[in-house]
Amino acid sequence: MKDLVYPVIMYKDDEKGSNTGWFTVSIPDLGIVTEGETIVDAFIKAKEYLCATIECAVKFDCELESPSDFETIYKANKKHIVLLVDALT
Repeated sequence: MKDLVYPVIMYKDDEKGSNTGWFTVSIPDLGIVTEGETIVDAFIKAKEYLCATIECAVKFDCELESPSDFETIYKANKKHIVLLVDALT
């Protein structure tokens, strides 16, 4: 299996209130969106969601979108946190 490392976009969710600390994180290549109360929590949830998505794709023999280039995602989202997440456990 090829390396499955995807860029993620993370941002503070202002709709939940400025003092709550909630963060939304998306993996745009796969249409995944989740959230967490902290940056760490949001990142962990994105990783878990990615692992579950890949597990389902393998189980049902589905193809996944290839990861986008990190630089491309970063340049398009400079006001947000852009990280890489992998599917390794």
